[in-house]
Amino acid sequence: MWVDALHAVFFPRSVAVVGASATKGKLGNTILLNMIRCRFPGKIFPVNPKAQEILGLLTYPDLTTIPEPVDLAVVSLPSQLVLETVEEAAKKGVRGMIIISAGFAETREAAQMETERRILAIAREAKMAVIGPNCQGVLSTRGKVCAWFGPIPRHRGQALFITQSGGLAGTLIEWTNRRHISLFDTVVSVGNKCCVDEADVITYFGSDPNIKLIMCYIEGFRPTRGRAFMDSVMKVCDSKPVVVLKGGRYTAGVRATITHTGSLAGSDRVFAGAMRQAGVILTNSIREFINASRLVINHSSLRGPRIAVITNLGGPGVITADLCERFGLEVPPTPEPLKRKLRNRLPSYCAVGNPIDLAGDPAPERYRAALEVVYEADAFDGVLIVAAPLTGAEGIATDIIRISQTIPKPTAVCWMDESSQAAIRPIFEAAGLPVFEMPEDAVRAMAALWRERMA
Repeated sequence: MWVDALHAVFFPRSVAVVGASATKGKLGNTILLNMIRCRFPGKIFPVNPKAQEILGLLTYPDLTTIPEPVDLAVVSLPSQLVLETVEEAAKKGVRGMIIISAGFAETREAAQMETERRILAIAREAKMAVIGPNCQGVLSTRGKVCAWFGPIPRHRGQALFITQSGGLAGTLIEWTNRRHISLFDTVVSVGNKCCVDEADVITYFGSDPNIKLIMCYIEGFRPTRGRAFMDSVMKVCDSKPVVVLKGGRYTAGVRATITHTGSLAGSDRVFAGAMRQAGVILTNSIREFINASRLVINHSSLRGPRIAVITNLGGPGVITADLCERFGLEVPPTPEPLKRKLRNRLPSYCAVGNPIDLAGDPAPERYRAALEVVYEADAFDGVLIVAAPLTGAEGIATDIIRISQTIPKPTAVCWMDESSQAAIRPIFEAAGLPVFEMPEDAVRAMAALWRERMA
């Protein structure tokens, strides 16, 4: 029921920051400053009964005194003041609300849980979409909404990230910023999910052509909402891959989810089975979650498990082959016709089995020859490149990009030469090819594509 109202959260025309503050370091100051810095094109109304002006903006004592319509209200107040603000927002006709404030159902105290129930009742009556409480906020790069405290993406991507942990979102945003990776279009920290949850947000963005990937960190669902999540992802999985990381899969994690967002984690076996049925890519660690997402946004499927490993590093090539088998992929021997083609184009001391080892510091022409033969063949479903060339690095990177785009085939690149990685990474990332730091990262990302297919 919140889907129509969610437009006011992600693409509002006006925003009120309730609890705005002139004191640096306070959440109300950080959120207001972020809204200004992200160049929100509409009007911003700080709300604070003790101030007349904050950060150069005229300030109002409460929502009802704002003389213009308010699409979105962002609330950063002590928990005991939130319910009154929700009531004001309903009277004002506010369509969307983000409640940053904590101290609700996650405390497991009866009074706070009842407050959440009352917020839900008011939101339903007013048809107002409420995100939170106990959340980090919302980032909408296209809507220029930075109702958020924490790192902000420097490079706009094409992923929708819905998370029950704002801290995890901030960590991954900072990780991508340091590596100049474009991944996130919209980030939603849902917190306690008093009203809006993952299913609602997925339904809202389901037909958005700008969203190519949906990422979810989930701790648990409200009663009956697990089925709603299943329904929402099954509707979009054919057009948008969905990558999920689940918290609370084991005993200690289950206990932690209750105190974090008040969620009930449920049976891991049931959850994993349901995700396979829905076509979701279920990952097992934060590293796998981010790496699989980076790869799947450009290569949403792997036809089969047959992987060609191309390398100029003997040991890492062997390790990569072992890792492939460990994580459910195959590294089949190179068929004889392909071996002959490779021998005709490579020096005799290069290994043309699989892994295909180009030996030491190969000239760029050697990589180009191996790539052209492998990509034109039907013998392999995907390609893993483990490289550390000392010369011709940019030329090799350009060839990998050109050939993989000319003959599309799921490709993962592990670039192990740190001295050239800083210069090479932006070339790959700009072309939509993620660069992985270690063979295990590349293999597990590729294996995620095959697990999706097997599901």
